[in-house]
Amino acid sequence: MKFPNQGGRRKPAGIATLVVAALLAFTAWHTFFIVNEWEQALVLQFGDIIGEPITEAGLHRKIPFIQDVLRYERRLLRWDGQETQTITRDRKTVVVDVTARWRIVDAKRFREAVGAERFAASRLNGIIEGAVKDEIAKYDLYEVVRSSNRILQTEEEYAATKTDEGALPPVAELVTALGSGEMPPLRQDDEGRYQAGRPEAIAGILAEARQRLERADIGIHLEDLLVKQLNYSAAIEANVYAQMNAELQKISAGFRSAGRQRAEERLGEMERELAVIQSRAQEQSERIRGEAEAVSIKIYAEAFNQDPDFYAFLRTLAAYSETLTTNTTLLIGADGPLYRGLIQPLK
Repeated sequence: MKFPNQGGRRKPAGIATLVVAALLAFTAWHTFFIVNEWEQALVLQFGDIIGEPITEAGLHRKIPFIQDVLRYERRLLRWDGQETQTITRDRKTVVVDVTARWRIVDAKRFREAVGAERFAASRLNGIIEGAVKDEIAKYDLYEVVRSSNRILQTEEEYAATKTDEGALPPVAELVTALGSGEMPPLRQDDEGRYQAGRPEAIAGILAEARQRLERADIGIHLEDLLVKQLNYSAAIEANVYAQMNAELQKISAGFRSAGRQRAEERLGEMERELAVIQSRAQEQSERIRGEAEAVSIKIYAEAFNQDPDFYAFLRTLAAYSETLTTNTTLLIGADGPLYRGLIQPLK
């Protein structure tokens, strides 16, 4: 048995269920939104910001069809500005190329002051460029390009850098800065901290740029800053290369001087060791010779004590050999031992 009327009633009910489900899904899609860990969000109603920025990752909701969601990065963003031409305190022209990393710390203020992230670069250009010019103007050229006072200027200072084993330090630890012998050292306080130099200049640029961002109040924090390049104008480029050449010649002269000093030290040590060896050998040979002579005298004494008359005869012959030479006239008494040796036979 068929019931056509009942089947007709079920079909509109199923379509209505699908329509209601679709409307609910559509409403939920426009009501709930997800904020990722690397994002922060603003809820906008007719272009106005509603509430505080959403920085907590997870599921959030808004009024559907009336409110919108604007998302911003929480991660570090990179800024690469154009090269900045500026003048040092000693009136030298340099070209500084700087890069920096920044982040949005107040999305609400950033939206009001800047707008989109793509507009932030233009705001940072003026702020960082002004900080670079103001900070570089506080230093002389050599204070911007040098990092420390580790340039060794005397043989004594170079020799003092030798390790405990007497080996010289590697070149990489010695050639650390650009400058010439006529340039003064970088300024330091009583505790040895540098008051000038390239790291101090970079730190000063970063501090000045942060202060300017704080005064501008645009919701940006400058994380760090790096000088990629520092070039010289054509007017001072030749002078800089001459200073580099003079500095490298001075360092090479220090190496040669230290090498000669080390060679002389080794030669002196060898001569002292040789004198000690020769002295010990001479002492040992004299001792052996003395012991041998003592043994020889003992043997002679034992032999001569066996026949004293024969020993006396040999001594007389030795006396004849030493005194009687060619064309020698010898006057001896009859009672002398030489005479007795001539006329008395050996018993």
